[in-house]
Amino acid sequence: MRPHEVTTEAESRLETVLADADTVIVAGVDTHGMMRGKRIPAAEFRRLLAHGMPLSDVFWVMHIDESDLVDAPAGHRGYFPTKARGYPDILAVPDVATLRPVPWHERTALVLCDWHLPGGEPVPLDPRGLLRRVVERARSMGFEPRCAHELEFYVLRETPATIPARRACELRPLSERPSTYGVVKGSEQETVGALIRASLTAYGLPLEACSPETGPGQFELTLRYGPALAATDQAFLFKSGVKEVVARQGLTATFMAKPRADWAGSSCHVHLSLTDLEGESAFYDPAAPHGISGVMRQFIGGSLAVMDEVSAVLGPTVNSYRRYTDYSWAATTATWGIGNRSTGLRAIVEGPEGTRIEHRRAGADANVYLAAAVILAGGLYGVEKGIDAPDMFSGDVYAQPPSAVPRLPASLGEAADLLDRSAMVRDWLGDDFVDHFVAMKRAELEAESLAVTDWQIARYLEAL
Repeated sequence: MRPHEVTTEAESRLETVLADADTVIVAGVDTHGMMRGKRIPAAEFRRLLAHGMPLSDVFWVMHIDESDLVDAPAGHRGYFPTKARGYPDILAVPDVATLRPVPWHERTALVLCDWHLPGGEPVPLDPRGLLRRVVERARSMGFEPRCAHELEFYVLRETPATIPARRACELRPLSERPSTYGVVKGSEQETVGALIRASLTAYGLPLEACSPETGPGQFELTLRYGPALAATDQAFLFKSGVKEVVARQGLTATFMAKPRADWAGSSCHVHLSLTDLEGESAFYDPAAPHGISGVMRQFIGGSLAVMDEVSAVLGPTVNSYRRYTDYSWAATTATWGIGNRSTGLRAIVEGPEGTRIEHRRAGADANVYLAAAVILAGGLYGVEKGIDAPDMFSGDVYAQPPSAVPRLPASLGEAADLLDRSAMVRDWLGDDFVDHFVAMKRAELEAESLAVTDWQIARYLEAL
């Protein structure tokens, strides 16, 4: 195991946080984007810095609802825990720089970890480790990636006890009618909104804005721009934090892409840019048309060239593809435009500090680490290969006939096949990750193919 470096600043933080904590949650991320870990006595935490915390690697092959385990497919060559291997231990290696008090738990702190094998090597499936790998490759190219996440979610008047008895059309939102950017509706929801903001600010997350979104009981919160790994850590903590805070009020928060067919989908728009290693923008060139530098054009070109190949990561569930419809404000095409929210990429040109792209394909259900990793990898692939951006789109993409603008994958099966064949993702994130992720998605498709849905009952039961 290779422990993280404990800087003077991190050591000071360690002393301060542990002085007021009896319990530390040591937590990492799985393939689905869910938080996994253990609670340990605070007095035991320093020992973990040298040895790591062991736990079974079984969670890599759990279905998202934990109903069953996925076995390695025939011929699989990479890292994939199987019954034959007995689900051995891996090690959670804490990153002390992420240690923080959890304000809604008494005398409790949380630290994020990376997953390592017993011999010290990183687990090749670790989403946080994969994003770090992409960031390090960007730095070897002379760039520092920066990003921010805009996350949408619904708050429901439901609990774990009531949800199983509900049909989708019976789910009860916090508010019965939508009001996009509505200040009055926002005021009606402010008891919950204010609690979320106060709790997550105390958690150390840099929130920028909060508003009602297009669906009833739907919120959007934006996080401040920053270095890619730190900003994505914040997005990960945000998602679990919202769910915990809301649950304590007898409510449920969901980042599912499309909870009801008649509601708007929930997105995870990712804003990205590159600076050079001295901190100067690599995306802004005042002498270039629209201020868009050659590097930014190539980043756009690469992003568009592989947008179909990374769609399974950005839309990781069967439900994700219910969101990709016209006027859903989700990316349905590999297109770009300046300020254009109907395109797959929205270029934002706001001088040296604010020039960036907004990638609009990811749903709120995406694993934020994997989403940031494949989006960043796709753009850097364009820079590495010198792929220039195509002509920008200036109109309403949704109004175009399908033959005029090629559509992105419309199903998880199509997207998983494209990911499986992606040379770019295999190069940047590794064969182990691609083979594992594709196997998990195909297992999800098999589970879905056996389900008898409310739609099937309503359509066929009486008629046939």
